[in-house]
Parts: sequence; structure tokens; C-alpha cells
Amino acid sequence: MSRWYGLLSELAAFVPLSWIWVGKRSSDPRGDAPQFLTEGQVLVDRLVAEKQEPLRIVERPPADSRTLDERAETAHALVVRFLAKYFGPAPGQDSVAVRPVLHGRDLHLRLDPSVSPDLPVCGAILPGLGSDTAGTEPHVRTCDQCFGRAPIVPPPVLTAAEYGAWTSYIHQPGS
Repeated sequence: MSRWYGLLSELAAFVPLSWIWVGKRSSDPRGDAPQFLTEGQVLVDRLVAEKQEPLRIVERPPADSRTLDERAETAHALVVRFLAKYFGPAPGQDSVAVRPVLHGRDLHLRLDPSVSPDLPVCGAILPGLGSDTAGTEPHVRTCDQCFGRAPIVPPPVLTAAEYGAWTSYIHQPGS
């Protein structure tokens, strides 16, 4: 187990549950980088301190006039930006391709480049890589989640380029 699971757990306290990605991802050495661990802990400490209401004299206005909901939204945005800084795609990777992948009789969609070659948009774990397919074969079922016909729970966290490529693909005629 990597050292950064504790830090990610602390950061997750500031992100709504619907944003937590559930699934197996490949190990990532960026999470063990000393700069990530240091900056992450500083961010967690800052957000915990901001979340707490300090004791004050009743007649004086609070030092921070934001509501708790406004503070939570700010914390959420800071955590997402922090994680994107370390785990987002490398600069220059704006080109995303959508690849249909046949797994058994199920047709899924995979984004390329992807963190894992066997992780489709719907988040289902596909043991071993299915075969790429350009067309459809008889008796093939398309994955309703991958093709945008059913909700994905939890919703995937996609970059703007990934989202754009995926939605363009599923909205083209014949999808």
C-alpha cells in the first residue's frame, strides 16, 4: 500500500461523495512524490482550520463571513485543482480518441490515452484487454452507460478533452 492513501482519505473529506471515483486504477508514483505529500498535508491542515469556527466575542462579526456551504464549495474547488495539478493529464495531451472495445459480447467505449487500457468509460473492470472493433458484429450488446443511454454511478471524472471526445462520439449518427 502506498503512503499517500492516508492523505487522499483526508482530501476526500472535502469532496462530495458523488465525486469519489470507485474502481481499480494502476499504481501511480506521483502520489509518493515528496512535494505532493508536503503540499497535500499543508492544504489539508489549511482546509481543516478554515472549516472550524473560531471562538469569538458575540458582538464582533466573524473573521470569515462565508457560510459553511460556501466554505465547503471553496474547499472542494481547491482539492480538485490540487489533485488535477498532480494527477491530471500531461500538457500537450489534448487529443483524445474514443475506441470501441468488444469484451465478450459487450461493446464498451474506452478513451485513449487512458490511465488503464482495460477501463471503459462506464468504469466496469474488464479483466484483460478486449479487442478493438471498428464495426459491430451480430448479437453484440452495447453498454448503455458507455453509450450515454443510462447514468453512470458514480459519474466518471473526465477532463474537458475526454468529455468532449466522448460526447462527440456518442452523439454522432449511428451510435
